[in-house]
Amino acid sequence: MPVMVLGTLAMSVLQPILPLYLTSIGVVPTILGLMFSVRMIGMAMGEGSWGWIADKVGLRIPISMAAFICALVVFCFVLTQKIPLIFLIFFFWGSVSTAHFPAGRGYIGATAPLLKKATFMAIFTTIMAASRSLGALMSGFIADTWGYHRNFFISSGIILLSSIIAVTSLKRIRLVKPKPPTDSSSPTDELTSPNQTFSYRPLALQGTVAAFHFLAMGISMTFLPLLATQVVGVDATSVGILFTIQGLVMMVLGIPLGMLADRKGKKLLMIFGLLLSASGLAGVAFAENFPWLIVSVIIRSLGFTMFSPAALALLSDSVSLQRQSTAMGLYGVCEVIGIIVGSALGGFVWSTWGPQVTFLMGAVTTILGAVICFSLVREKAVMQASSPSQARW
Repeated sequence: MPVMVLGTLAMSVLQPILPLYLTSIGVVPTILGLMFSVRMIGMAMGEGSWGWIADKVGLRIPISMAAFICALVVFCFVLTQKIPLIFLIFFFWGSVSTAHFPAGRGYIGATAPLLKKATFMAIFTTIMAASRSLGALMSGFIADTWGYHRNFFISSGIILLSSIIAVTSLKRIRLVKPKPPTDSSSPTDELTSPNQTFSYRPLALQGTVAAFHFLAMGISMTFLPLLATQVVGVDATSVGILFTIQGLVMMVLGIPLGMLADRKGKKLLMIFGLLLSASGLAGVAFAENFPWLIVSVIIRSLGFTMFSPAALALLSDSVSLQRQSTAMGLYGVCEVIGIIVGSALGGFVWSTWGPQVTFLMGAVTTILGAVICFSLVREKAVMQASSPSQARW
């Protein structure tokens, strides 16, 4: 977990200010969106491959190797302002920056109690949100006080530290090995039996929903800093505070909402989360001042916090133990595809029709995701474990 926390912290030190930095060196919104899309293409390749590697060889190799390479790649941002080279840096950064996500999600999916998977996914989300909040808060302050380059130095140092921790500690952590099938089984075993055939239908449906949702995420992560500074008129520190608030909402409400998903139904929380996210994005589109923007961001963050742990737990329920990291990696690819489209398409829409239409487009695609979730995604009934030992982690 410390490795994942540090990896998320390092990314968050860069995320809020990166669009501002690139704009300051002359990158226009259209190219900015394409740069983030190229990063997401790298992330799509990394999510699937790192998840598969984690299932095959364990957590230590993919996380430690990716972290070390990522530190070097991030440092390269300070060495050039040439557009083609920045595109290349974005691609390699995306490829190596996501190793801990499929591995971490897969480990939780394989070891969490069946009846509490959304809760444990929410704990993971909450810890990551706390790290993102701290990184975002540091981000704007560092940029305004010491300049953008200091953000890259600090981020690289944090990633190197995570690589060292991965090498020294993760050798003791192994993913759950599948057990031989037994004659006796309980209703809970049917969902995640070690020999369960891998079905792509649940993954495809939930991946489609995630892609629509994360299309809006691509718009938000790329263009929210620009909207805040160019439309609302705040500085980089305020942008960092805005991203910090997003993380704080996830941190405070993640576990209660995960528990609610376990009790009331994962699909229900997914649908409500998507609708809340859409309303928050619509609010961002019409924001005229910083308090209005904060309220809209809180609503959107609340929706995301409702959706994410429930969606991950529902996917985990349909996948065998030895395929958890692979499935989470493929699901992550769907998320990244949404961000790719959102970042690229958002840049063209921003340049053509302006920021308002850009964020309204994100709201519409999120509503489409809710419609697909309501119509096509199925949630299997999970019965209470037949013995206390089955309900323990």
